[in-house]
Amino acid sequence: MVAQDRSIRFEEGSYQEALNKAKKENKLLFVDCYTSWCGPCKMLANEVFTNNEVADYFNANFVSLKVDCEKGEGPALREQFGVSSYPTLLFINGDGKIVNKILGASKQPHFLTKVKEGLNSENSLSAKEKKYEAGHRDRAFVLDLIKSYKGQREARKAAQVSLELLSGLNEKELLTKEMWEVIRDYYVSGYGSEWWNFILDHSDEYADIVGKDAVANKIGETLHPYLFGFGCGLAKSKNKQDFETYRALVDRYQPRQKETLYCFIELGKSACCDDFNGYFKTVLKVIPKMDRSEHYRFFVNALDNLVKNASPKQKKQLLVLLKESQQQQTDYFKPLYQKFFDKVEKA
Repeated sequence: MVAQDRSIRFEEGSYQEALNKAKKENKLLFVDCYTSWCGPCKMLANEVFTNNEVADYFNANFVSLKVDCEKGEGPALREQFGVSSYPTLLFINGDGKIVNKILGASKQPHFLTKVKEGLNSENSLSAKEKKYEAGHRDRAFVLDLIKSYKGQREARKAAQVSLELLSGLNEKELLTKEMWEVIRDYYVSGYGSEWWNFILDHSDEYADIVGKDAVANKIGETLHPYLFGFGCGLAKSKNKQDFETYRALVDRYQPRQKETLYCFIELGKSACCDDFNGYFKTVLKVIPKMDRSEHYRFFVNALDNLVKNASPKQKKQLLVLLKESQQQQTDYFKPLYQKFFDKVEKA
């Protein structure tokens, strides 16, 4: 007789019903957070969750639930557990607390090894958090905890631990390659923060330690999201002179995305004047210069404001700009521009 292939048994009810069952059976709740369009999610469902060894382990140790994060209670659970990419695999205790989170897909046998390692009483993130809460502050341990948080995209928690670590170090300890990896994180040294200013004040020392390119890229990576809102007209600076400060930083450090940053600076400077016609002229002038990889995200964020304020003549100019941009895009992005055309034409 040929043995039948097995698969993970997923509950049919709600999240709360599955959690109650897991608590009653003294098991963890396994939640597969997926979407209908996610290719790696389908690979897990078709190739990994149907693996006999995986199925036997999960059915013995977990109550399992699949959650489409775009339907039903999915969006609320996505928000509750900070799910931002797919697949995300959650392992939750009876109190509703995450004891492990796995991002992305992997094939067997690596998948099961990864699951078991993440639930190890010593190596799990939950175990590390308990040690940290109990006052464990060994430098290597704290750095490993920060790495674990980053690996699970728990950026805020990583930043919180990082800031506590940095606050207890002297300047000599801070000016090391090891601490550069902590300080350079965006959530630690966002624009205008204490640690952003520390980097600027010690940029020459860090350049000697990690190289000029690493410092330049940190400057660019921090300025990019900060200036993006200004460039799209979503935020307006009250001081036009600020943009000369931004330009001076780009001039000095020459990050790899400098041309895009110059575009954002020009757009933001124009937007802060409350002169839509001037801003619109800048858009027509600057967008063709901007790296095409930035175009789609710019239009997603700026188009509503442009359409709302544009005259009939400007709308025609905007359509021309959109079509020129579309022609430069990859096959993936080209079809997505149709919604931009529709928005302009229907306005």
